[in-house]
Amino acid sequence: MVLHLLTQGATLRLRQGRLLLEMEGAVLNSYPARQVRQVVVWGNVRLSTPALTFLLRQGIPVLFLSTEGFLYGVAASYPDPHPEHLRAQFAQHPLPLARAFVLGKLRTARVILERLGLPGSEAVEEALAQAQTASHLDALRGAEGFGSRAYFGGLSQLLRPWGFQGRSRRPPKDLVNAALSYGYALLLGRALLAVRLAGLHPEVGFLHAEGRRNPALALDLMEEFRIPVVDQVVITALRRGQLKPEHGEPRNGGVYLTEEGKRALIPLLEERFHQEATHPLRFRKTYAELLDTQAARLKAAILKMEPYTPYYLK
Repeated sequence: MVLHLLTQGATLRLRQGRLLLEMEGAVLNSYPARQVRQVVVWGNVRLSTPALTFLLRQGIPVLFLSTEGFLYGVAASYPDPHPEHLRAQFAQHPLPLARAFVLGKLRTARVILERLGLPGSEAVEEALAQAQTASHLDALRGAEGFGSRAYFGGLSQLLRPWGFQGRSRRPPKDLVNAALSYGYALLLGRALLAVRLAGLHPEVGFLHAEGRRNPALALDLMEEFRIPVVDQVVITALRRGQLKPEHGEPRNGGVYLTEEGKRALIPLLEERFHQEATHPLRFRKTYAELLDTQAARLKAAILKMEPYTPYYLK
């Protein structure tokens, strides 16, 4: 069970083997503590010291995000990276792995545009060719940017009824971008956990620029999963009426999900994490497991134990 805490001002407490979500002394929800596998805290929700201690001792990670969908960080009892693994990560030439992340993302983008009968797949194919031959990171990032713009440009043909004209963030300008940003924040938290559990340093990335407090490696890893885990869920939810125009509210110069919108989207994302998918190497796992598997395979590639094959849709 993944516990999403959205009620602002509430407190999660531990009492007699149960996690209780309380507000002003009243119990809003009660959960069997031993069945909780992850806790996601959205905004101003507090955890009592006994509750947080219990979660950490049981190895249950806690993700902290803002109400707008910005990842603050993760609390978890993961092991420290092995010094030799860290040295190998620091010494790794960035281009081969960065190229793999970009190729995985763009291959999936091309497939989605073709499946939906949308324009842009030829431009994404061109971006793939550029990424294959890029001789340095700037050229690779340029190819990724070109392909991403073509992908979102194609999606705009489908999602224009919901105000979508292309990717926008900080702030998102429409309901589609609000839902995408919200989903990406949750995916980033999962990717950060996967990187930590694999014993890698999350701030030492290959595609994304490094910076203090910037989880560059987690951002690298999540590139393969943005479209199949988040974009497809958002597109389907809009087309089925599960996400509606009234689920977006103008605020602070942008558009953000309402509480009803968040409660509509989160179960769909969690359902997606538990759906099985086939890796290009022909093994099947849930998306949640694939994230952990790809992080472990990334470490193996860094240690020169096996080549890295990105995940992508075929």
